[in-house]
Amino acid sequence: MTNKKKMQFLLMLLTAALMSYPKEALASPTFARSDTEWEKLRDNTMEYGEIEDLIHEYNATVLNNQVEYSKQRDDPTADDVARSYRDDADDLRGNITGDDDLADAMAEAQARSLEKKADDNVFDLEVMRYSNLQTEKNLAIMAQSNMISYYKSILNLEVLKQNQKLLTEVLRVTEVQRDIGSSTNVDVLNARNNLQKTETAVIQTEASISKLKQTLCVMLGWGYQASPDMRQIPAADPARISNMNPDSDYSKAADSNYELKMNQRKLENAVSEVVKDSYRIKIKDNKEKIGTDLDKKYRDVLQAEVAYKEAQSALEEESRKMEIASQKNSLGTIGQLEYLQQQTDYLTKQNALKIADMDWFWTMEMYNWSVNGMASVQ
Repeated sequence: MTNKKKMQFLLMLLTAALMSYPKEALASPTFARSDTEWEKLRDNTMEYGEIEDLIHEYNATVLNNQVEYSKQRDDPTADDVARSYRDDADDLRGNITGDDDLADAMAEAQARSLEKKADDNVFDLEVMRYSNLQTEKNLAIMAQSNMISYYKSILNLEVLKQNQKLLTEVLRVTEVQRDIGSSTNVDVLNARNNLQKTETAVIQTEASISKLKQTLCVMLGWGYQASPDMRQIPAADPARISNMNPDSDYSKAADSNYELKMNQRKLENAVSEVVKDSYRIKIKDNKEKIGTDLDKKYRDVLQAEVAYKEAQSALEEESRKMEIASQKNSLGTIGQLEYLQQQTDYLTKQNALKIADMDWFWTMEMYNWSVNGMASVQ
């Protein structure tokens, strides 16, 4: 077992000992996965495709929700609670004697309040289960997004460091020009300020990359100081688009939507017509917004495809310029500053294409999430 999983296992045992949690509430039983599947999850490699499973097995929030859900199984159901409220209301009314108008009025008011609580009591174990699943999927989405941000930040850092080299050369050339009278101290100051801004941006981006890695490690079961082998994000697959159709995917998106499921269950649990009407309105609104969300996510995919192709064309043009600059550099007919500028422009376009690919991939993932229960209904 790797250090990552040893630590997670020890933490789980410690939690169980301190909180008297049942062991089975902290992870899936061994038979839930094959030995090969467990081995892949327990290795020291962080892969995008394993994020959902890692969240399910090792995320602290998910594990805690599993424990709370298990504890609630022995608690009264929504019907039991509602019945208790109504029994208390009946008891209060049974104590109304007619001898004390004020006391009788207070008893009647309290009884009505209890009956309203019974009518409003729509939360039960099934709603809790859907809520926990929704939370788990949101955590998986967040972790996936963080991993993409991590790699995009690395690409941005590469460009910043290349700009740092370029601006260092700009400062050197400007200082030489000042010494021979072709530039001023103000020019030197501006060049130095530009370099310092880039150096600050490098430091900030490095800190952001470190923070994203720590966040991912904690979310997925490693310690925050761990150094797992992090694998690259999959490339966008254009073939996925042919399987996307907001109209035909709507039925699955609605059937699997967790927010809609919770509201439908709450409607089933509701007693008063006022509460029922409220949930009927919510359900209708949910269904409309699921369709709207699917349409939007599909358009996002198509727009990201256009952006990717534009970045591709921009890189092709920059590649031709880079080739010419490299030839000139071999012949000694291009200055160091001009050549550095071309290298910087080329790297910028190259990394912009990689980022556009990640953005395109992410829009496909978000569409898939919408189809599989996470369409936004807000």
